[in-house]
Amino acid sequence: MNSTTVIERRIRLNGLISDEDYITIDFSLGFVMLGVSLVGVVTNSLNIRTFTMIGLGDGVTVSLMGLSISDLGFTSFGCVISSSVILKIFEMRYGLKGLPVHPTVFSMFAANISFIFFQVTCLTITFLAVARCMCVAMPFRFKNYFTASKSVIALVVFSLFALASYLLVLSQMGVQRKFDPAVNRTRYVLWMSKRRSDFKDVISTMHFVVLIFISNFVVFACILVMAKYLRESVKFRNQSTGKTEDGSKDKSDNKLSGKELQAVRQVMVICLIYGVCMIPSNMSIIFRLLEDEYDIGKRYSNLYFLGSSIGVNFYLINSASTFWVYYFYNSKFRSLCFTFQSRVKT
Repeated sequence: MNSTTVIERRIRLNGLISDEDYITIDFSLGFVMLGVSLVGVVTNSLNIRTFTMIGLGDGVTVSLMGLSISDLGFTSFGCVISSSVILKIFEMRYGLKGLPVHPTVFSMFAANISFIFFQVTCLTITFLAVARCMCVAMPFRFKNYFTASKSVIALVVFSLFALASYLLVLSQMGVQRKFDPAVNRTRYVLWMSKRRSDFKDVISTMHFVVLIFISNFVVFACILVMAKYLRESVKFRNQSTGKTEDGSKDKSDNKLSGKELQAVRQVMVICLIYGVCMIPSNMSIIFRLLEDEYDIGKRYSNLYFLGSSIGVNFYLINSASTFWVYYFYNSKFRSLCFTFQSRVKT
C-alpha cells in the first residue's frame, strides 16, 4: 500500500479531522466555552439587577429583561455543558475513572435544556427588532402599541413554545445504572429511547432550519429598515433650525427624539451581534443540507461535532455581550449597573 493510498484511506475514515485532532480542538473549545459562559452568567445577572432597579414600565425594558433572563439560563447551562466536555476528554485522554456518572449525562441534558432558553433568546431578539422597526417606520400607528403588558404576553408565549418543543425530546431520555466498558465499572449512563431520534429530527429541523433562518432573515430586514429611518432622523435633526414662526421649537412627531434614537441604535447593535453570531451555525446547517456525510456517525462526524461546538460558542458570545451594548447605549443603565441602590426614583 503506497503513501497516497494510506492518506486517502485516513481521510475517508476520519473525514479530514482525525480523532486525536478532534479531541485536542474540542478540549480547547471546552475551556473557551466555559470562560464565555462564566462571563455571560455575571453580565446577565448584572443586566437583570439593573433593569429591576430601572423599573419595568415600558415594553422595551420588559423585553430586554426577558432577554437577559433567557441569556442567563443559556449561559448557566453552558457552564454545565463545557465542564462535561472537559471531564469527558480528561477521562478519554488521561484515564480518569472515578466518575460515578458518565459526563455525557450532564452534557446531553444540559444541552437540551439550554436550547429552551436559546429559543426564547432568538424569538425575543426577533420581537425586539420587529417592534422597534415598526415604531420607527410607522410611529403614528405603533409608537405606543408595544406596551409592557404586550411584551410580557409575548415572552410567556415564547417560553411556552420553547418548553413544549424540547420537553418532547427530554421525555425520551433518562439515566440508568449500567456497566461501562470504557472505565471497566458500573456507573450511571445516558439512556435514550428509540423514538427520541424521530422527535430530535423534527425539533432540530424546526429550530435550526426554520427558526434560525427565518429569525435571521426578519432581523436582517428590520436592521435595513431601522438603518434607513435612523439616517433620515439624524439628518432631520442636524438640518432643522428648531424654530417655527411663533418662535417655539419645531417638534415633528414623524421623527425620533434623541432618547428614541439611542434606543433604536441599542436594538440595532443587539440585532447585528445576533446576526454575526449566527453565521457559523448557519454555515453548518447549509453544509449539512448539502453533504449527507456531514452528520453524527458518518464520514465527517468529527467535523460536524466541531462545527456544532463552534456554533454554540458563538451563541454564548451573543448571550454574554448584551451587557456592553446596554452600558454604551443606555445612560440610565450605565449609571446604575455598578451601584447598590434598590430602584430609580421617579
